[in-house]
Amino acid sequence: MDFFRHQEQARRKTWLLILLFSLAVAAITVILNLFLMLTIFVIGKVQGTGPLTFSYSIETWLTVTAVSIGVILLGSLYRQMSLGRGADVADALGARRLLADNASQDERVLLNVVEEMAIASGMPVPDVYLLDDPGINAFAAGYQPSDAVIGITRGAVEGLTREQLQGVIAHEFSHIFNGDMRMNMRITAVLYGILFIGIAGRMLLSSRRSLRFSRRRDARIDIAVMGMGAGLMLIGFSGDFFGRMIQAAVSRQREFLADASAVRFTRNPQGISGALKVIGHSAGSRVHAAHAAEMSHFFFGQALHIKMQMFATHPPLDERIGRIEPGWNGYYLPPRTRPVVVNAPVEDNTAAEASAFIPAAAAFAQPVFELEKTESETSDAFEAQAELLAIFMLAGDTSAEKKQQDIIFAQLGDQVFRESLRQLNALRRGPARRPLHDIEKLLPALRGLSRNQYDNLNRTLVAVARADGHISLYEWCLYRLVLQYLGVHFGTVTPASVRHTSARSVSDEVAVVMSYVAAAGHNEANVIERAWQAGMMNGRFLKRQRNPEHHSGQSLKPLNVALTRLVRCAPEVKKTIITALHVCAAHDHHLTQDEEDLIRVIAAILETPVGIFEDGKIGR
Repeated sequence: MDFFRHQEQARRKTWLLILLFSLAVAAITVILNLFLMLTIFVIGKVQGTGPLTFSYSIETWLTVTAVSIGVILLGSLYRQMSLGRGADVADALGARRLLADNASQDERVLLNVVEEMAIASGMPVPDVYLLDDPGINAFAAGYQPSDAVIGITRGAVEGLTREQLQGVIAHEFSHIFNGDMRMNMRITAVLYGILFIGIAGRMLLSSRRSLRFSRRRDARIDIAVMGMGAGLMLIGFSGDFFGRMIQAAVSRQREFLADASAVRFTRNPQGISGALKVIGHSAGSRVHAAHAAEMSHFFFGQALHIKMQMFATHPPLDERIGRIEPGWNGYYLPPRTRPVVVNAPVEDNTAAEASAFIPAAAAFAQPVFELEKTESETSDAFEAQAELLAIFMLAGDTSAEKKQQDIIFAQLGDQVFRESLRQLNALRRGPARRPLHDIEKLLPALRGLSRNQYDNLNRTLVAVARADGHISLYEWCLYRLVLQYLGVHFGTVTPASVRHTSARSVSDEVAVVMSYVAAAGHNEANVIERAWQAGMMNGRFLKRQRNPEHHSGQSLKPLNVALTRLVRCAPEVKKTIITALHVCAAHDHHLTQDEEDLIRVIAAILETPVGIFEDGKIGR
């Protein structure tokens, strides 16, 4: 199953969406013009001027068309700006974020399942949101893996077994991988623009109802305006018709792919099929949230009651189950009634996705900000940041430990300083090099920080890493992981648009990144050169010479600069790059930890989870 091909197809479907949107806008403008023509005719009749005075010129037609298109585009732009992150979708649906420190037993099971799937797929752990709805449903929202959230209904949490929950969550993770989330966000903006004229009609009606007119002339105007509002609402119904058609046209087929992907991720068809059977038995998948209709294409199951299959955003349940279990006997399953046992957190060393480390200047140039445990910061966030600081101290040179502690005390205050020392002592009982997925587990809690707290923590991490006068490759990997996924949450890192559709157009940047990977864990110049050549040849990048200065013993700035351009590559180009890096690392048949961590972090920066590759293995 080629996720990169499906991502590329999802990206290209943007043109289908633009075409459908254009056709819907054209139809709405024609209907609006016809309605205005009829309105002018009726007003002329009421005022007694007769039909001979009726006129509707081509200039009027063009003006009305331009204004209506402008209104629709402004509506779409507004909705796109209001849904800048996956969390905005969850907030619009009225979902609440789940935190481990106040979760029920069923909710802790859900959090564990999401964490397991994230680690197994090489993704950061997304925030999890709960919808207080009795139906069984779920959704994934966001523009890219780093700002993704997963939402699920209370009915699913309480009515599905752990195995079935795994299937549902795996289904949602596949939407993240396949690029479906970004398409869903765009569809929502398009739908809002199409429906905006109907919304304007409702606003016009409600504004006129509150006014009273005593004069006959004003009463006529009031009636005309109310008629206009009613007409705009009717036009809004046509917008709703076109919107449902767009949802169905773009969304339905993707559910089959997501179901198949869930089976691949979990290696258990009974999980996803069992969840669908529970929906079919009695629980249903209806969602009653205020914006459920607008966002029904996000969900795992059919969120709305429909009378015509042509408007369905999802295929029929029987068809979905039949594709997963060809010999299905047609029987559905009742929801579970007994509690699920909470498993211990999964231990898995196959994952870790990471992010972006652009060296910050003047890390200590900012004023000291005393970080206290406030209402905006949960105890989880307080402990998570202390553990993160301890991991950075453990990764650095022991000779700089006193300086690092002074930095933490000066920047973050006594409470964080003491907690970080406690965490450091606990970490010293284990290996000095913590696996990257330990950082991933901290990220959801760290999103509980305020923006000011995050900025101050970010500056402190840079200063702690630089305390010994050198940033190691491992420290670079740790920081990029934090910066990418927290940066997206706090708005300091933004999604990159596609600009490079050819691998050859980024050969210079790939050569730089390839050199750092080839040199990771090796000192022999000839071994590094052969590995670099193997990777460049595998990707068929344009021939050039390797710069021997491009390795972790020197400046990491060229690596940062190269990655800044590579994030704008198309999915297929990213596939070529990551595959070539695998070949480079595996050239000597020995994979060092630096090589593995570096490739995982680069894949994360490119929003390409390593779980997409065969068995999630690198260079094997």
